[in-house]
Amino acid sequence: MENKKLDQTTTTSKAANTDEKEEALDQELSNEEPNTLGESEENKVENLDQENNSHRDEVIREENESLKNKLLRALADNENVRKQAEKIRLEGLKYGVQPLARELLNVVDNFERALENEEELKKEPLLEGFLLINKEVLSILEKFKINKINAIGQTFDANFHQAMFEKPTDDYKPGIVCEIVQDGYLFHDRLLRPALVGVAKETQPESNEKTSKDTDKEEKNTQLENTSE
Repeated sequence: MENKKLDQTTTTSKAANTDEKEEALDQELSNEEPNTLGESEENKVENLDQENNSHRDEVIREENESLKNKLLRALADNENVRKQAEKIRLEGLKYGVQPLARELLNVVDNFERALENEEELKKEPLLEGFLLINKEVLSILEKFKINKINAIGQTFDANFHQAMFEKPTDDYKPGIVCEIVQDGYLFHDRLLRPALVGVAKETQPESNEKTSKDTDKEEKNTQLENTSE
């Protein structure tokens, strides 16, 4: 009887130990599974954060590049406006007296017309005064960069000359300015007033011969009339 009780006790003790080991193993497994799942979730969150940060950095770089381009364009436009304003200012300083210069030319023309009658003016004491005034006015024009166009002997140029007539002549080649009706002037590099000119053209031999024959006939007729008288 005692042996049977001992055996039962031993069996019961082994069973209890087995149950304890199984419970401990189950406990370990249950403890390990949540840790594994937690690590996996943390990795996913970390990867997602990295992707979001990378996308955000790319967006920021694109925005910075766009803002940089806009700033450069704005600076370039501002520089162009500044240069244009400076150009207008300089042209205003350079050409601002153009209306006054144009009026002075009329004064010069009147003096030069008066000085053409030099023989008559010599009889008057006004000649010296006219010469001084004319010299002074021309000096003012030169001071303001108003220069006369030298047209005689030059090829006709519609940019600087205005043709008033064509003149048959052998002294100049056809198309060359041979006579000036009114002087033209330049204001710096701009045309202030074109020169009114006569342009040379070829002479016509036939017409010259006819003219000389008519002149001979008139002279002969005059001589006959004088003889008859």
